[in-house]
Formats: sequence, structure tokens, C-alpha cells
Amino acid sequence: MKAEEVLALAILPEDVAAGIAYARQSLQYTFDRMRYRANPERRFGNIAVGKMCEATLLRFLRQHGVPHVGREGATPHTRPDRFDLRVLNEIIDLKTFRAPPIAARGENLMQCLALIPFQHEKDQWLQRKKYQRFIFGFFNGEFRGRSQSQNKAFDPQSFVVQHTPAVFFVTAAPALAECEAQFAEIAAGTKCAQYPSGTRIRNMGCAIGALTSFQSFLENLEKFCRR
Repeated sequence: MKAEEVLALAILPEDVAAGIAYARQSLQYTFDRMRYRANPERRFGNIAVGKMCEATLLRFLRQHGVPHVGREGATPHTRPDRFDLRVLNEIIDLKTFRAPPIAARGENLMQCLALIPFQHEKDQWLQRKKYQRFIFGFFNGEFRGRSQSQNKAFDPQSFVVQHTPAVFFVTAAPALAECEAQFAEIAAGTKCAQYPSGTRIRNMGCAIGALTSFQSFLENLEKFCRR
């Protein structure tokens, strides 16, 4: 894909509210893949950001008449969702990453990595055949918070958020077969545009610029629907 194919979506207040509400409900039931045990605020923030970006993408699909189902794969917040969304007959997994300001610029986004966790035999890469396609996006904006609880235990309900207007950059949307052809192992500690200090875990992945764009996916979808 090319930099001009990146789709920039404004994250609205209702999207932020949806992300915060979901994080408050699900934090204690969510797998701590990134090992943020000592920093629950950061983990809370990552869960909220992922959900608010999902809400932003679903709103875009609704507004543009893209046939999709957003709640089919949902489960109670005590269990992980089966999948994020379905577009026509394709089950899709949305992968969201935070992008530092310098990474969220044109060609720099092309150097960011599309990553799928690959730490153990039950991790997401080895479960990839549950999906037909992946969408990779990047959150750019300030989203910080802290707990007002006086207890040592982190209380999600006391989490107070400070945030600025944010943008969700929707980049690549490769099919599963494309991921299997392009991806290689990315070791923990690998430095890249979105993780200048290094990735926290082992992944499978490649540069965003090497993959099919979300825009191309939508164009092909439109042609299919016109048949």
C-alpha cells in the first residue's frame, strides 16, 4: 500500500466513552499479554483505545453503507470476543496500535509494523485461521489516566481519563493468505516506528507498506456488491 491510501478517521467523544466503559467492565477478565501487572493504568488505557478505535471503524462502515455485522462475535465482558466484526462473509480481526506523533505521518506509517502476537501455542498467530482478514490501524492522540482510588488495588471504576482529540489511521487490510505469505517472526525488543524502544513480546509481522490497503479492500468490496 501507499501512504496516500491511509484512511484518517476522527475519534468522537461517543467512541471514547464506549472504550472507557468497556475497559472498566473487562479489565479484570482480560489476558495481560503485555505483562503490565505493575502498571494497570497503562493496560486499562490500551483496552480502552482498542475499543474506541473499533467503535470509530464501525461508525465509518455504517455511514458508508458497507455491509457488516459488528456484534455477532461479541461475548459477555467476562470472556474474550470471538471476533471483532464480519464484512460480508469474511470474519475480521482488528489490530490497533498506538502511534507516536512522528510515526503518524505519511510515509512513516508505511514503516510501522503489522503485528500478530506469537508467544505460545495458543497465541493469536497460531489461532489465525479463525479469521479471513486482518485490519491494522494506529491510534494517534493523548489518552492518559490515573486511579483516584485510595486502595493499593487498582479500581477500574475510579479511573479518571485525560485525552485530547485523536485520530484513528486505518492502514492495511490483508487477507489471511497474504499475512501467511508476507509475515516473518519479529523478536521481542525489535525497534520500529510505533515501538521506538522495542516491542514487548514476540510477534509475526511485516511492514504496513508491504500489505494490501484497507482502501483497496473497500474498492474491491464495492465491485463485488455491484455484481
